[in-house]
Amino acid sequence: MVVNERKDQKDHFYFQWHITEECNLRCVHCYQEGYKVKALDKDKLLKIAKTMDNTLEKWNKKGRVSITGGEPFLKQDILLDLLSYFEKSNNFYWVGILSNGTLIDDELAAQLKRYNKLKEIQISIDGYNADTHDKIRGIGSFDKAVKAIEIIKRNKFFVSIMFTLHRLNVRDAVAVMDLAKELEIDALTIERITPMNDEDINNFYIPSDELYKIYKQIYEKKKKVEQASDLRVRVSRPLWGLIDNQLGGFCPVGLTSLCILNDGTVLPCRRLEIPVGNILTDGLFKIWYTSEVLWKLRNKKLLGGKCKNCSILANCGGCRAIAYTVNGNYMADDPQCWK
Repeated sequence: MVVNERKDQKDHFYFQWHITEECNLRCVHCYQEGYKVKALDKDKLLKIAKTMDNTLEKWNKKGRVSITGGEPFLKQDILLDLLSYFEKSNNFYWVGILSNGTLIDDELAAQLKRYNKLKEIQISIDGYNADTHDKIRGIGSFDKAVKAIEIIKRNKFFVSIMFTLHRLNVRDAVAVMDLAKELEIDALTIERITPMNDEDINNFYIPSDELYKIYKQIYEKKKKVEQASDLRVRVSRPLWGLIDNQLGGFCPVGLTSLCILNDGTVLPCRRLEIPVGNILTDGLFKIWYTSEVLWKLRNKKLLGGKCKNCSILANCGGCRAIAYTVNGNYMADDPQCWK
């Protein structure tokens, strides 16, 4: 999920929380390889929620949290308990769920309607049709995702699609906007894949010159689609400022957001796999103010390569996760930059 931090939202803070590693799909591009750690029980997950809540209180921040996995609906009972907790919180005003959509039915949607703070349900769609999507996420997953979207829309939720852009679906990047229109989606997010190893780079990585061409096509289609419908197209901000400076922005990683894994491990971003502590043992306050990694991410002057002296640095900054996985240095320039 793309977090849009506007100038009037400096008092807001965003968490992406992976409550489980378990998933019922095996997507070919997933950054999660197997189940590495034992899942936490409900009490420890509630402790994490309370720690986030108490930290927001101390910081005098307004909180947003996206709950994901794995597949969060595999832990439906725990998920509903967490939604109940956030519903009562004075510090969280917005909750989202990130899902593959395969487990959503009318009965579940009816239960979710009880939570007024549940503002968005995001479903992953990685192709314009089943042909592309199912090659990436598994046979039958496209139809299940579309059915989930129809159920969510019928129950009056704000529904969005996440399209992870890579070599296997690059030809669908423009057409997926037509699909979003057909399904009457509220928002479509397009985000570049972060290759996690050399194999991912070989299989999924889009070279900078090709990325520039597809971003231009996305930009032109986005303008037409948004003029003709209520669909909002959101593209992850790094490099987007090279297409339209008004639409770009510096990534909030290390500034107004954190990722928490299912064992309490804290990352700057789910795609930037550099642990900066554990919320259960270190607490957020210590992590936020003592992590050398987070302090570096906050300092634009420490960026290297092309980013360091770039004319649009303030409105871009590149993707630190892709810099890390491709270059081995999270402060290096974005390897997909075409400037």
